[in-house]
Amino acid sequence: MEDENAFALNLALYQGADLGDYINFMMQLRSSLNALKPGEVIALESIYTVDLVEQMQQLLPNLDPRDIPTFESFAYFEPANVFHDYLEQEASKGKGAFIEAVWIVMGKPKLYNLLHRAWTEHGPQTLAPWMKLAQIVLNGCYGQKWSDSVFQLPDSCPICLTPIHWPQRTQCGHVFHTRCLSQHLDIYHTCPLCRASHTH
Repeated sequence: MEDENAFALNLALYQGADLGDYINFMMQLRSSLNALKPGEVIALESIYTVDLVEQMQQLLPNLDPRDIPTFESFAYFEPANVFHDYLEQEASKGKGAFIEAVWIVMGKPKLYNLLHRAWTEHGPQTLAPWMKLAQIVLNGCYGQKWSDSVFQLPDSCPICLTPIHWPQRTQCGHVFHTRCLSQHLDIYHTCPLCRASHTH
């Protein structure tokens, strides 16, 4: 799993004389991250970004915009198109499992990497500001513009038979993956189920 690999890698890469302190801190952080839950109130995306940047700049003054954990792309692609088996497997469970998987695959590893960098560049850290950052990141993951279908049990696409998370509804009311429907309409110009006439 990505979060476990990132955790192990960041332990293995640290070369400081205070390795024992670093390991203890990383284990504390990991335990806290594993117990973290999304907040009861999730901020709008613009507020999330401001809060995130402010908190990160306190911990990493030389902040590079590429270091900022973002999740927007996951809210627009079918899990099968991300080419990640775990994300696709969790997405098929529905009921928000995909969002938890994004946190595990992207959020937690990013935090481990950032902590490694902060500890290397600025010395020992304290847990409270890192947990504040982690809460902002987790809330930001849940605060994306997810399709309602992410929180339900997904239907299967009648064309490819895999779960649909961002459904494309035809004029006649049938639901497909956008890509599957588009490819079908390029050739046939009819609904794949009821054969009603359609254009793109």
